[in-house]
Amino acid sequence: MEDLTHKIRTLREIYGYSQEAVAYQIGISQAAYCRRESGKTRFTFECIQTLAQLYQVSLMDLLNNSVEELALQALQKSRSKAA
Repeated sequence: MEDLTHKIRTLREIYGYSQEAVAYQIGISQAAYCRRESGKTRFTFECIQTLAQLYQVSLMDLLNNSVEELALQALQKSRSKAA
């Protein structure tokens, strides 16, 4: 399984969100989010659930799919919204 922090960072970058914006959404400081995204500390289960909702993927997809699969899902969703 690919590193969860890498998946979360990639999704954040695809969506164009800052660390501060995502941290606000999950109810933690930007510094705390940075430590989690860099792998220095771990995301709580509740944070992972909230991130899955934010990025409009299922929890199982976030945990099990590759970065490439998640990126493709995100791009497809952004295209369907633009159409």
